[in-house]
Amino acid sequence: MFGEINFPGQHNDEQIILFLRRHWFIFFAHLLSILAGIAGLILAYFFFIFFDPSFSQSEYYSLLLFGESLGTLFIWNLFFILWLDYYLDAWIVTNERIININQKGFFNRDISELKLTKIQDVTSEISGFIPTLLNYGNIHVQTAGEKERFVFYQIPDPNKVKNVIVQLQEKEQREENIEAGRALRGEL
Repeated sequence: MFGEINFPGQHNDEQIILFLRRHWFIFFAHLLSILAGIAGLILAYFFFIFFDPSFSQSEYYSLLLFGESLGTLFIWNLFFILWLDYYLDAWIVTNERIININQKGFFNRDISELKLTKIQDVTSEISGFIPTLLNYGNIHVQTAGEKERFVFYQIPDPNKVKNVIVQLQEKEQREENIEAGRALRGEL
């Protein structure tokens, strides 16, 4: 299913089971705030023009256009930051591990990984009316390692993802127990 997706550090026999990003509604909600900012700029421009029809000939008209241009530039940059954050934040679940890619701004990225055998508990959480209606929420993966908790934020269908992770973890744990039994019996 995800055969065309590869990532740096992927093992030869490692298969991608899930490739997750935040739910589309999260970006849509941010987009609504961007559109509200654009509407605010347009309303401010027309307010000054209709409030005083001779305003376009005054010395303050250039100041208004400068402010509108700065506002437009700010909104464009905000849109770009929100898009990058949405698109570059990802969670990859493979048959061996979970990889968390977290983009912070333009030039900072954290990449963490967690072996499936280190998982102690997986919890899914859907809170609120809209998340319940659209079926998105958070998943908390509890470990005993250095980073105690992996969190998948605002992903689609968290209950299904939780079940997949638990099944993969149980399968990986069984295979590790079989390998340990073979090693104890001297079969390796």
